[in-house]
Amino acid sequence: AEDASKNVLTKLAIDAEDAAAALVASCRSPRFSPDGKYVAFLATRDVATHNTCSLLCVMDWATKKTKTLIDVVDEPPAGYTTTVATTAFTGLYCGSLSRKCWSDDGSFLFFSTQMGTRVVWKYVNVSTKEIVSPTYIEGSGIASETILDRDGNHFLLNVTSPVRPASVYLIEMNLAAGTHARPPVLIEDQSKAETHIKDWKLFAIPTKVSDEPAKTKPAPPTPAALKDHLVEQVSSEAAFEATLLVPKTAAPAEGYPVLLDVHGGPHGNSPASYRMPYDYFAALGFAVVSVNYRGSVGYGLKPLESLV
Repeated sequence: AEDASKNVLTKLAIDAEDAAAALVASCRSPRFSPDGKYVAFLATRDVATHNTCSLLCVMDWATKKTKTLIDVVDEPPAGYTTTVATTAFTGLYCGSLSRKCWSDDGSFLFFSTQMGTRVVWKYVNVSTKEIVSPTYIEGSGIASETILDRDGNHFLLNVTSPVRPASVYLIEMNLAAGTHARPPVLIEDQSKAETHIKDWKLFAIPTKVSDEPAKTKPAPPTPAALKDHLVEQVSSEAAFEATLLVPKTAAPAEGYPVLLDVHGGPHGNSPASYRMPYDYFAALGFAVVSVNYRGSVGYGLKPLESLV
């Protein structure tokens, strides 16, 4: 349906080419390809959680046939915290697509997403559906690297970590290989800015840490009147994450005092980026532990819905 007086599209029926596209319940952030033949958009299923894991779909504008490029991820891959930190994919957690998300030739779609505690950018091959993890500025030590702007194969990137205020790089990409075509150019450097955090480390926390104590306190039975109105319970055994930040000051004999920071939401996330309050606490001599508990976004669908 189209409002001719305003030239605004108010309703669009899709012709799903695959099972994932058939489950689309809501859509957002439509972006036309450079040749105007296709429109990419983010979508979600009909789920009980907000900020949920998204799909990335592409519609042929002439036929309305729609295919899924990136489906919902149920569980994060094993070792995503450490061994495959640069290549893992834990689901698409992206509020909107950039207005420059299409490559100039329409072959790739670029996006930034939460990957557990990290925030990274990746791109997907529209023809093969392969998700490409590019070479990152800080390699396996990446905390957060996202796209600020793009012109052709040149990208302006924001690079930050808990010990590094945001720095800006200009890179040229070989998109076919996923590598830098030439060394990155540092535009704005804050890597040597004075901070009070000495180091940071990301830990995978097994679910048994919380599940085993919970077994000693079984939930009360569900009243019969509510059984028909409750969503089916979802469980997940995927590890969650905690970030430890250690101050530069020498540790007292009894060890650092520790501040535990648990984000709200509940479907939110505490990213591995520079955060001034944490730097302030480190200046006072505190170590900080920031937890992305099970139910945080960035870890696939099942861990998120297990909190419902």
